[in-house]
Amino acid sequence: MKKIIVKALEFAAVIAAIIVGVIVVRNIGVESILRGKEDAVSLAMTEEGIYEDFIGLPAGDDIPRVTSAEEWEDTLSVSCVTVEPINIIPTGVGARSAWVDAYSNSGRRGGPRRRADVMNMSLDILGEYSEYFLLQLPDQSYILAQISADDARKLKAGKITALPVGTKGGVHRQVLSNITELCEQYDVNTEGLFYCINDQWNADHYLTVQLARLGIGAVVVLVLGTILITIIDKIFKAKD
Repeated sequence: MKKIIVKALEFAAVIAAIIVGVIVVRNIGVESILRGKEDAVSLAMTEEGIYEDFIGLPAGDDIPRVTSAEEWEDTLSVSCVTVEPINIIPTGVGARSAWVDAYSNSGRRGGPRRRADVMNMSLDILGEYSEYFLLQLPDQSYILAQISADDARKLKAGKITALPVGTKGGVHRQVLSNITELCEQYDVNTEGLFYCINDQWNADHYLTVQLARLGIGAVVVLVLGTILITIIDKIFKAKD
């Protein structure tokens, strides 16, 4: 009977370690660690170059700030802007990130499997989807936005005020259909999406980021699982 109890507790310890590992993987800022400190982008730089090259980079002080729904409506899709939100609300729904292939390498009978275009973020363990957020502007209005998970965490923690350089992109209609009630509740301006994720960097470092996440998760599971199992064994040996 005692052996059965010990085995059950050890199994529970492994499950607990896996859960903690998943939480750590989902919340650690791997991208920020790998990118390091980046130079801020000035307005002159965006006017001289291709605007897509600056999306997702730190916004300099002279990058235009969108502060109201009226300004957002007037913002062009080719304009580089930023936002200093006074509140951020996660929707819990995300669209497949631009750098993630529509098909995975494996599926049933070894064939490719199509990834969902939209995902509940609680199920996105490997960070393949970019969540939609509601950003509250200084005039109290709300707009939709897709920002990186790292920037969302920093914003909530008060570590940043201005988001990276972004632009006005299209809204994924399937995502919008999943968050209609939330948008209506906050009277969200859904005409366009503030998008400030660096697609090119993520595409170039996608495999590195995934391997880093898996490596960190494996270490957490191994270390925590070993510690918990050791504690369990010591407790029951002490009772002998």
